[in-house]
Amino acid sequence: MGDSFKLDCNGLVCPIPVAKTKKIMNQMERGDVLEISGDFCEAGEIIKRYVESHGGKVIESNSEGDNYCLKIEKL
Repeated sequence: MGDSFKLDCNGLVCPIPVAKTKKIMNQMERGDVLEISGDFCEAGEIIKRYVESHGGKVIESNSEGDNYCLKIEKL
């Protein structure tokens, strides 16, 4: 198992959460895990699509109301 990263996107709307996710993913190595949380559910959906098309895999996804939490692994 690789390193763990956390990203708090509370209070941020698109495209900022996706841009921050991209920046961290560029620093990650294969097997590293990133946990992302935020309070703008549309950003969570966009992040999932970005991750899956740019070398990552969503390993956990939870949402409640506008809040979301994602765990992604760099492949």
